[in-house]
Amino acid sequence: MDLVSVIIPVYNVEDYLDRCVASVVGQTFQNIEVILVDDGSTDGSAEICDRWSAKDSRVKTLHQTNQGVSAARNAGLQAASGNWILQVDSDDYIAPDAVERLVSTANETSSDMVICDFLRGSEDNHVFVDEYSKEVELIDPETAISRIYISDHSALRFASPAIKLCKFCQYSGIIYPEGKIFEDIYTTHKLLYRCNQIAVLESPLYYYFQRPNSIMTTEFNLKKLDYLQALVERVEFFSAHDMRELESIAYDELLHSLIWEYSRTRDVLHSHEAVSYTHLRAHET
Repeated sequence: MDLVSVIIPVYNVEDYLDRCVASVVGQTFQNIEVILVDDGSTDGSAEICDRWSAKDSRVKTLHQTNQGVSAARNAGLQAASGNWILQVDSDDYIAPDAVERLVSTANETSSDMVICDFLRGSEDNHVFVDEYSKEVELIDPETAISRIYISDHSALRFASPAIKLCKFCQYSGIIYPEGKIFEDIYTTHKLLYRCNQIAVLESPLYYYFQRPNSIMTTEFNLKKLDYLQALVERVEFFSAHDMRELESIAYDELLHSLIWEYSRTRDVLHSHEAVSYTHLRAHET
């Protein structure tokens, strides 16, 4: 029988963690292991992880010094024993039948990955109502990668480490870049490329919770420029694998991003006070 390893990186999310884990352990599909990777939390998150491990034998907690979300994802993958991987961010939550729907779709279509849709907002207890098409779209890797460039919603859906069920074997040799943020931009296209077939569900089975103090909503610091190197590596990856159209699209994205970041930061870079503050914040993250 399929075993799904659900990996949840955890760092200072005591206000949201119970909700996230409860949505996972309460799944209609029960053959799961939940791997909580506490990345050196300084609030009550570590204790919450331990309580869940004591309460449910399927929940395993790993504690490590703070090394960043990439290191937490890597640790979770190393500890996983399932033949399927589902990653869930610790401030998000999933529909009660999400894992069942994803696994059944994977098996029925013989797909290496299943990607569902998601909803974005700040609701504490969103009620998932399936009013969407039950049809399943089957696509190849290049089509999946191209959808990263359609819209912001599609980019998050197809590039995020979450929102998708993937065979564990597809992760072989793939390592999230430790010390970097925007680890998805460095990594997920490589995972998509390895799949023979990808199934796409229109049903939103994942709730992307927008909290005010997440990495994506904090003020500017130099670490946020990590994604530029990731965009360079995407261009190089597409070139190396002879995906010329994607290479061109990725190159245009890189150029636009460089121009945008230059225009956005030139005032900061010419301000001694702002640069000193930005360097300080970068070293703190």
